[in-house]
Amino acid sequence: MNSYESLLAKISLVRRRWRLQVMARGISLFLVCAVTLLVLGIWGADLFGFRPPAVWAMRLLTGSALVFVAWYFLYVPLRARLTDVRIARFVEESSPELQDRLVAAVEYGKTEGSSSSIIGLLIRDALDKTSHVDFSMFLNRRRLASFLVIGCSSLLVLLALLNWGPSFFSYGFGRLYVPWTEASRIAPMLIEIYPADIEIARGSDQQVEARLIGFDSPDVRLYVRPESSEMWDSSQMEADPRGSGFSYLLVDLKSSLRYYVGARGVRSRTGSIKVIDLPRVEKIDLTYNFPPYTGMAPQVVEDEGDISALKGTKVDLRIHLSRPAESARLLFDDKSTLDLTRAGAQDFTGTIPLRRSGSYVVQVSDNRRRNRPGSPEYRIEAIEDEPPKVTVLRPMRDVRATSVEEVFSEIKGEDDIGMGTLELFYSVNGGEEKRVNLHRGKTGQTSISGSHTFFLEEFGLEPGDLISYYAKASDNNNVTGPGVANSDIYFIQVRPFEQNYTQEQGGMPGGGQNEENQEALSRQQKEIIAATFRLIREQKRMPEKEFLDGLKALALVQSRLQGQAQGLVDRLQRRGAGQVDDTFRKLSEYLEGAVVEMGAAAATLGARKPEEAMPSEQKALQQLMRAESLFRDIQVSFSSQNQGGSGSQANAEDLADLFELELNKLKNQYETVQRGEQRERDQKVDEALERLKELARRQQQLNERNRMMAQQGTPSSSGGGGGTQNQQQLLQEAEELQRQLQRLSRQRSSRQLNEAGNRLEKAIEEMKRALKGSQKGNHNEAGAQGTRALQQIEDAARRLERGRETDFRQELDRVAEESGRILEEQGRIEEGIERLARERGQSGSEAAGRELREELMERKSLLADRLRNLENQARDLSRQAGNSRKETGGELGGAADAIRDKRLPERIQGGNAQIRSGDYERQKADENTIREGLEEVNRRLQSAQGSLAQGKEGKLEDAANRARQLAEGLESMQQRMNRGNARQGQEQNTERGSAGEPEQRGRPGSDADVRSLSGNATGAPSGFGPHRNEDERQLSRELQQRAADAQELRRLLDRNSTQVQNLDKVIESLRKAGNSQNAGDPGQIESLRKAIDHMRRVEFDLARDLEQLNRKDKYFFAEDNEAPAGYRKLVEEYYKAIAKGK
Repeated sequence: MNSYESLLAKISLVRRRWRLQVMARGISLFLVCAVTLLVLGIWGADLFGFRPPAVWAMRLLTGSALVFVAWYFLYVPLRARLTDVRIARFVEESSPELQDRLVAAVEYGKTEGSSSSIIGLLIRDALDKTSHVDFSMFLNRRRLASFLVIGCSSLLVLLALLNWGPSFFSYGFGRLYVPWTEASRIAPMLIEIYPADIEIARGSDQQVEARLIGFDSPDVRLYVRPESSEMWDSSQMEADPRGSGFSYLLVDLKSSLRYYVGARGVRSRTGSIKVIDLPRVEKIDLTYNFPPYTGMAPQVVEDEGDISALKGTKVDLRIHLSRPAESARLLFDDKSTLDLTRAGAQDFTGTIPLRRSGSYVVQVSDNRRRNRPGSPEYRIEAIEDEPPKVTVLRPMRDVRATSVEEVFSEIKGEDDIGMGTLELFYSVNGGEEKRVNLHRGKTGQTSISGSHTFFLEEFGLEPGDLISYYAKASDNNNVTGPGVANSDIYFIQVRPFEQNYTQEQGGMPGGGQNEENQEALSRQQKEIIAATFRLIREQKRMPEKEFLDGLKALALVQSRLQGQAQGLVDRLQRRGAGQVDDTFRKLSEYLEGAVVEMGAAAATLGARKPEEAMPSEQKALQQLMRAESLFRDIQVSFSSQNQGGSGSQANAEDLADLFELELNKLKNQYETVQRGEQRERDQKVDEALERLKELARRQQQLNERNRMMAQQGTPSSSGGGGGTQNQQQLLQEAEELQRQLQRLSRQRSSRQLNEAGNRLEKAIEEMKRALKGSQKGNHNEAGAQGTRALQQIEDAARRLERGRETDFRQELDRVAEESGRILEEQGRIEEGIERLARERGQSGSEAAGRELREELMERKSLLADRLRNLENQARDLSRQAGNSRKETGGELGGAADAIRDKRLPERIQGGNAQIRSGDYERQKADENTIREGLEEVNRRLQSAQGSLAQGKEGKLEDAANRARQLAEGLESMQQRMNRGNARQGQEQNTERGSAGEPEQRGRPGSDADVRSLSGNATGAPSGFGPHRNEDERQLSRELQQRAADAQELRRLLDRNSTQVQNLDKVIESLRKAGNSQNAGDPGQIESLRKAIDHMRRVEFDLARDLEQLNRKDKYFFAEDNEAPAGYRKLVEEYYKAIAKGK
């Protein structure tokens, strides 16, 4: 191959690539046009009912158009002739560096040949230049890929329409373009009906179904002609939401009839329903015999075929037929049967043990021994017994207390059937877990409260020690097994005495505010313990993958915290912490011990053993808290020594500053992550609140629809209508939202979330009843149940809104506190710069000055980051304030703008350059400017706090909740005292035979098995007196706490109100009960009873006021007058029920 042929080979390569692109473009455009023409052809033929002329016309038009498209996009471009010279010019345009060499060589080489030396040189020169040209660029692979995607997409659209498009499309495709298929041989459009011909019992219901083949129509009508009439009556059929069919329910058929279905001019075949006199079900009476553990009496429900009850319930059915039958049986959805027993000429009975959900039909046999359906299909719902709910009402948070204080805890357990046990578990410093029995017995009570006081002086604790505790509740379910629930885990942290705090606050800059900074490590470790506890608690209710992912995440977080603690230990050791004094050596030992326990916990979590990891996690927390407590003592000692003076004292102060700086870094990192998670949780709560409001709006619309239908007297034979479907859809959305609220409640301990979930659960029950009434066509019943559901949904929304207000207030308090801490840190930085300026030039101070400069620069960098975070928090809160809190939002926005406009973070960060250069005098002036800006930010945040006042409704609801909680606590105490007296009487009869038992029961270290007046035990270390004395001590402490609660509630109310007068009587009765010599004596019980009566009156008054205030938010409300004496008790019971609901 000579040079000219090599040159032409390159030209041919470009020509082939160009043709490939043209072909790809033509094919893709052809496919797009072809699919479009096919769709238009099918649509056009459908408009004319697929009549033969229309089919042939669409075939001709579509075929002609496809030929034109192929000619235009494929034949014409590929037929175009491209000369070598034209291709050479195309290459020259893309590669200007060739300078017409390629065009000249191709053109003259063809005409003159390659014999001329000049032409040969020209060809060789062009060939040499083209060797540097990348000919692959003439094949645009991205464009080829786009053409391929367009062509494949059009084919996928066609396949989707054939498989999932309108029913007429697949039929039309076969009819028009694949005439040899079965679709071309059947009728153009067809309506299939079911049943075609059937015999049913007189008075029965019959569902008629229709399916459209070859077309679609939104208007499908059923035409019915009774045998005694010559007229056809029509009714619109309902579309099946789960498919492409239509249905209509014919109710209570008395005579035979003929029917057909029509749509878009197409008519189905005519079917017949022959009504004969067969036995049919006229009435079903149900008797629910609930499981014995529920303590519920049998319940009779008349004229109801649907069954809904707890698992384990035995349901007795009494079925009344329209006429005598040979036999009857129940046919279940799993094809099993239950023969019924004759109980009269037309009555049959049977019993269904409720084990699963399903459905059943009553079958009757006539004299021909043929089993025929004698009833519609009835639903069976076997309801699971939900596990109880347990909440730590107090303290409901982690608390700090000295080693001699008494910590009062209150636990509440609730179950919809009946509580079984209520227990408190606690562990000291991650040691052996001990149990306190607060309630045990089968009383059938749905709500139980118990209390326990931790007498910390008897545990021998020191600052930094901790007690972890949680509550556990179970029900009495002995059918499917007791349901068990655990509360969140909480901590009691032992702190130094108040004297240490006073010294620290008085001598150290920002001492009181720095307490939160010093707990950066322990706070993160508490979060890990709480997350591990929740993971153990929810293990059975979550998918295995989610559980394993949670363990991996916890192991990773624990390892990271271990690394942070190890880094802090290393820095202290590098600075010679062990050589300064014994205090710092002990501090390092505590941190090293925490690192070891964290490593063991991370390894155990990685091995998927969360239960075994809990002790190590708690021991690590104990070591961290002891280290933090010891660091507070170090600060106190520095403040008491004031100026110090020795070299070791200066080194110790430097180490303390280093430790505090590291803790500040960790706190800043931790809070950054926490804010992101909190923002995500808040967003989910906001979304749930909006969904609740949308549910309320749609439920209100359904209630209005039911009211209108009831007024119009719409018969139930209309087949249910769209209202049933809408209520069903609304119910499903409510159940999904309720599951979401449960997940949120597990993620964060919030009373408002729990209460909102409870209200929504009650709303779901009412919505189920409303759906049942709608299905029966009883619009009055459906409307009444829907109204109650609406009230519960609105109540749930109100509680979520109150929860958001509480969260907003708490977050604002945290932001204001952080602003104060930042301002105090700025003061410490200024003191450090002043010290640098004062010690400049002094002999022997260079090394110390260098270390102080490095520390100050590190502090300023950290302070700048904290200030940026503060700006983001303030701006987020300003957005959350919205229009409802304009003044608060304005102050928050002003604080964020002040940080941004004054460029405070940049000023703080930029000061490091001047500190590094030694320009301290100039830096002191800059620090004054920074402090002024921070003071303005702090003033605005404090002003925002002051502008946020709790509304009247919120205060009243808070008081009502406190009153309800106090009343329930007093009643629970009374019940426990009564049970204790009853048991005491029984034990006296057997005292001789069990003389050694009390000593054994009171043995130190054993689990407390409480069978006493108060239902409490301490399980604390040895040194207690007899068991009865401990009961009296717990009871006395609980009475004191209840009196204090009543005093606190009294301060919230108007001094001249009736509620305050009743509260005074409550307090007096509780004091009398507390002064009783013997626990559980008649005088004490009588005083407690009087306190409960007065407390219920307070609860009643507050619930009534709150209900009136809520009603005023909706419509004009006239002030209620005093109810007549004959009705006052009923009214009180009504408001008491409302109070309990609240």
